[in-house]
Amino acid sequence: MRTVGPWSGTSTSRPAPARRRARGGPNAAGDGSAGSLRRATVAPPRQGRLGTPWATTSRRVATRHGRSPPMHERRSHPEDTSACRAVVVAAPAKVNLHLEVLRARADGYHEIETILQTVSLCDEVRVELRDRGAGGPPRISLSVEPFGAAPESPLNLVWRAAELFCRTCGLGGDLGLKLTKRIPTEAGLGGGSSDAAAVLVACNRLYGTGLSLERLEELGAELGSDVPFFIRGGTQVARGRGTDLQALPAITKGKFLIVKPDIALRTSDVYAGLNMGLTLRSPKVNIRTVEALIARFPTGSWFGANRLEDVVLPTQPALQRLVQSLRENATVALMCGSGSAVFAVYGDERRRELARQEAVQPGWYAWDVDPWPGGARVRDDTDRE
Repeated sequence: MRTVGPWSGTSTSRPAPARRRARGGPNAAGDGSAGSLRRATVAPPRQGRLGTPWATTSRRVATRHGRSPPMHERRSHPEDTSACRAVVVAAPAKVNLHLEVLRARADGYHEIETILQTVSLCDEVRVELRDRGAGGPPRISLSVEPFGAAPESPLNLVWRAAELFCRTCGLGGDLGLKLTKRIPTEAGLGGGSSDAAAVLVACNRLYGTGLSLERLEELGAELGSDVPFFIRGGTQVARGRGTDLQALPAITKGKFLIVKPDIALRTSDVYAGLNMGLTLRSPKVNIRTVEALIARFPTGSWFGANRLEDVVLPTQPALQRLVQSLRENATVALMCGSGSAVFAVYGDERRRELARQEAVQPGWYAWDVDPWPGGARVRDDTDRE
């Protein structure tokens, strides 16, 4: 995976953007709070160290290349109930290959229909069980790299995920969490939700509880609308408020490009801008049609659109120009969720390279990524008991 960005890995730390709430709900967990659409005053967190399959680096001009994890690399299996003392989990980003908002719900969320795909831009979550204890509330500590990229407190969704898991399973102990951020915030890439899913997967392995993927998804739904998807990952249709998942044939090909402009958008603001009232839209995803399109992906046509572009693009001319630029010669190019990141998929490397050169401006980030074949995935566990 290649990254292009304006800051090197040795640049000084910058303040992190504010977190926003999970999509569409008044009490949903997520990455921030309500406010107006605004320009970013800070940059996405710089990239992590080299040496892991999902690590990236960024330099002002030159770039370096890493390898995406192989398709056969193992992920967390609920049936593996042998406990260990530390687990490292890769938490992938996602893109929306299609996103329709069907209606506003009485509970404050929105009914949606979206096609989600995990990609190989990943945060890293390390969870260490220092002491099992004798029950009671867990003792949790959290460190975040780079410093300031996310709260080191119960405001962080990873902290709340650990608390929820232990409370649900009646477990305690001393848990040390370390979060290495590579997925930018306020981008629509789902980094906070993916990190929370990674903690649930890690705790399931650490404590040897053997919860099924379905049970982990239920816990994830208590934390945020996107969290269940990141438990399962891959290529999925998500309905309801985003928690009702249906698997699609896996997308394994395509030259994906993600571009993050120096613009920050809050999910709650974008959904509020829809002003749907009593509007009711019809679902557009026909499973058989989508399966046929995936079989030819990325060389054929694609039907997807993102309804939230109707809110964002008229207010963000630079973002609108970016989307239009990336759509030239792309199979699909859409805003990621509520933005401000935009992705495009090309049939070959030459077209992706040309698109990057023409679209990316100084101060913006760009990632060459691949489809990621699952959700949050255990990379390493140590000191197995």
